Amino acid sequence: MALPVHIQPTMVSVVCCFSLQNVNYTDHPLGYPNQDVFDPFFSSFNISDYSWLGDIDTLDFTINATSDHMFRDTSSPRPYYGDHFRTFRSQYLAVHGYLGVIVCIFGIFANVLNIIVLTRKDMISPTNAILTGLAVADMLVMVSYLPFCIHNYIRINQPPEQKFSYAWAVFTLFHAHFTVVCHTISTWLTVTLAVWRFLAVSFPAASKTWCSMPRAKCAILCTYLNCALFCLPVYLTFTIIEVAHNEKLFYRVSFSEIAQSNHQALEKVNFWIFSVLTKLIPCIALTGLSLGLIKVLYEANKRKQRLKNRVENDKTHDRTTRMLLAILLLFLITEFPSGIVALLSGILGKTFFDNVYLNLGEAVDLLALVNSAINFILYCSMSRQFRDTFASLFTPKIVSKWMAVPTEPNTTVDTTCV
Repeated sequence: MALPVHIQPTMVSVVCCFSLQNVNYTDHPLGYPNQDVFDPFFSSFNISDYSWLGDIDTLDFTINATSDHMFRDTSSPRPYYGDHFRTFRSQYLAVHGYLGVIVCIFGIFANVLNIIVLTRKDMISPTNAILTGLAVADMLVMVSYLPFCIHNYIRINQPPEQKFSYAWAVFTLFHAHFTVVCHTISTWLTVTLAVWRFLAVSFPAASKTWCSMPRAKCAILCTYLNCALFCLPVYLTFTIIEVAHNEKLFYRVSFSEIAQSNHQALEKVNFWIFSVLTKLIPCIALTGLSLGLIKVLYEANKRKQRLKNRVENDKTHDRTTRMLLAILLLFLITEFPSGIVALLSGILGKTFFDNVYLNLGEAVDLLALVNSAINFILYCSMSRQFRDTFASLFTPKIVSKWMAVPTEPNTTVDTTCV
C-alpha cells in the first residue's frame, strides 16, 4: 500500500486509438494489462504510483507490439536495471490478478472472523479494541481492491466503452481516495498498537491508567478521523476528465487543475506526506518500538530463569507480546522496502521511479494485501484465548467435549489482551 511517490508528472498521458480492443498486456508498451496507456492506473492502493496519471502532453497512437520503440532506444539498457524489472513485471502481471483476488477473498473473510471473535464479551480489552479497528481498516482496503483487481487484471479483454466508462472512472476515483485513507488508518493503528504494548510491558502499573478502554476507543476514533483529514491533499489532486475519440466519450482519472498549478506544488506535498509521513516515519517508529519490546522480553526471560516459580499470568503476558511483535515485524517486512524505494524515487527522480518503482508496484500491492489478510493466522497460531473463543463460537458442540474448563474456584481468564 504505497502512497504518492514522485514530485513530478511521471508518465505520458495517452489518448489511444482504440482500433485494437483486445490488447494483451504483453503487447502494451508499458506492460499494463490492456490498459491502453491512458489508464495505467496506479499500482493500487499503493497509490504511490500517481504515475499512471502522467504528463500534460498527449500523444495519439495505435498500440502495437513494437510501440516500445516510441519511448526509448532499445539498443541501450534501461538505467537502474530497468529491463530486468520490466521483464519481471510483465511476467508477474499474468498472475497478479488471480493472486490478488485469492488474497482479498481470504483476507475479507478472515478479518470478518477477527472482528466477530475480538468483540466477544470475554475478549473485550483495550488491545483487542485496537486490533478490531485494525481488522476493519484492513478489510475495507481489500473490499475496495477486489473489484479494482478484477477489472484491471483479470477482465483484460473488455471493450474500451466498458473499461473507460464514467461509472468505472467514478469508482476508480473513489478507490484512489478510499484505499489511501484506509491504509493510512491501518498503518497508524499498528503504530498505536506498538505504543500500547510497549507501555504495558515497560510500565505495567501506570499502563492500567494510560491504556484504559476509554483511551483506546478515543485513540481509534482519532486515528480514523485524523487520517481522513490528513489525506485532504489526495482529494484535491485528482478529478475525472472526459476524452472524446471517434465520436465516443471515454472517462479517466487525471490530475486536477489545482494539482497541475504552481509547478505541481500539490504533487510535492503529496510525496512528502505519503512517502515520508505514512511510510518511513511509521516504519522507523515501529522498528524502535519492536526493538524495545524484544529487549523487554529478553530481560523478562533472564529474570524468570533466576526464579523457580513462573506465574501463568506472566506466560500469557509474554505470549501476547510475542504475538503483537510478530504483527509489527510482518508490517515492517511488507512496508519498509516500499517506503525506501518510494523515498529513492523522490530523491533520484523520474528515471528511478519509472524503471524501478513502477515495475514493482503490483508486487508491493500483493505484499500489502498479505499483510492485511494474515493477522487471523497469527492470532490462531499464537493466542490460545483467540483459538478457544473462535472454536466455541463456530464449533461449540465439538469444543464442549475437549476444551479445558477451570476447576479451581478462583481461576479467572485474562482478557487484557489477545
